[in-house]
Amino acid sequence: MVRPGLVCLALLSLPACRVSPPLPSAARVPVLAAASLVPSPRLIVGRILAVDLERRFAFVELATDAPSAAFAEGTELVARSLDLVETARLQASPQMRGRTLGTTIQQGRPNLGDEVVWLAP
Repeated sequence: MVRPGLVCLALLSLPACRVSPPLPSAARVPVLAAASLVPSPRLIVGRILAVDLERRFAFVELATDAPSAAFAEGTELVARSLDLVETARLQASPQMRGRTLGTTIQQGRPNLGDEVVWLAP
C-alpha cells in the first residue's frame, strides 16, 4: 500500500515542479517612469528618391503624413540610413511637384532610400 504522503513528496521533488529562484537584481529589467518616455522631436518627412552629387541636389519622396512646415523653403532636413546614422544635411528648396521635394545637399552624401527627417521646433 502506497502512502499518500510519499506520493506528494515524490511529486514535489520532480525537477519540473521546482520554482526557479528570482533573478539577481542586476539582471532585472529597469522600469521607466512614464515621464521619461517622450516622443522624438524628429519627424519623418520621406525618403531619398534621387541624388545628383555633382549638382548637389537630391529629390525626396514625401511621406503622406509629412508636416507641411518641414518642406518650407530653407528648412534644414537630415538624411539618415536605416541604422539611424546621419548621411547628409539637406535644405528644402521651393521646387516641389506632387509628393516630390527638391533639396540642396549642404553636407554629406545621401543614399537612395535614406530616411529624411525634420527636427520639429
